[in-house]
Amino acid sequence: TLTALAVMGLVVLYPRAIAEDGASVPHGSFVLLMMGMSVCYIVGFGFVPKNKLLRSLFSAPVGWFLTALGLYLVFGR
Repeated sequence: TLTALAVMGLVVLYPRAIAEDGASVPHGSFVLLMMGMSVCYIVGFGFVPKNKLLRSLFSAPVGWFLTALGLYLVFGR
């Protein structure tokens, strides 16, 4: 949950960190970042799906990977 809160705080409190204007937002990378944040929220609140495929998709390593990849693609270039 802390990872998700950090990403949410960055995007909400300082959106210019992502892009100077709405036209230059790296949409594909931003989607990865938001997906990672969403998975981190799901894991952080303790939801565990019964389906094995969904359980593996909504896991902490997947959330951290998507968040890290999104952060790298948005800020690391």
